[in-house]
Amino acid sequence: MSQKNHEIIDGRLVQTDKKYSHLKLKQKEKIAEWMFQETRDFYTKKYTFPNDKQLSEVVDKVYEKIEQAGIWIPYGEVFKHYKSKRSNINKRVKRLFNEKGENHIDQVCLMNMCMICDNAGNVLALDKVNDSYTGTTFPGGHVEKNEIFNDSVIREVWEETGLNIENPKLRGVYHWHRNGIHNVLFLYKAEKFSGELKSSEEGKVYWIPLEELKKRELATGMEYVLEIMESDQVNECYMKRETQGYVGTCLLYTSPSPRDA
Repeated sequence: MSQKNHEIIDGRLVQTDKKYSHLKLKQKEKIAEWMFQETRDFYTKKYTFPNDKQLSEVVDKVYEKIEQAGIWIPYGEVFKHYKSKRSNINKRVKRLFNEKGENHIDQVCLMNMCMICDNAGNVLALDKVNDSYTGTTFPGGHVEKNEIFNDSVIREVWEETGLNIENPKLRGVYHWHRNGIHNVLFLYKAEKFSGELKSSEEGKVYWIPLEELKKRELATGMEYVLEIMESDQVNECYMKRETQGYVGTCLLYTSPSPRDA
């Protein structure tokens, strides 16, 4: 193995010029969560977000967790990444607190996702690049204030893909609780669309056979999303936090019997 740009640190041969983008998907997700947790704790103690001179206070604690997890990445790469993402992290923390700094225990976050199908057996995939949710998924996003659910999924698809979908059909609901917020994701399917496909800052979009999509590095929970999208019996999945991570429970839809109708 070439020794160029490598060095022995704490008994390990590591790549000294390793970039943040070289980290594995799961490593990025862990670090993103640690950055959120430490920013939240900073805000809880000081009722303000770290300024430029205080960023190292957060990054130092994040880097301790990175080292404890046995992940190698230069400190400077972590600092640079946190600085570039702190605006989004701060927004996420703000959603947890009201103006007095109290926790929004009953807060609900409404989102949508849409599986778009063409006439050749392909679906429209999105390689998400957001730190808190990365991997291959479907287009979608947040429902804005005073927005109708159906309108929100049409808008999000257009913003992320350049396509205008028609008559999206609601297939089910995927939801979970996290940090005091009930996250609810409405799942849609669309087969009619127009426009010119184009990627956005959310990530690259492209057509791919459904079976090929399943072999890619899927974003967290996509296996449950696909189960709802493909089934006529499953229309809800709840993700529950367990010791080994989030585990999904899919609920079956049972048609009423003639006697119950």
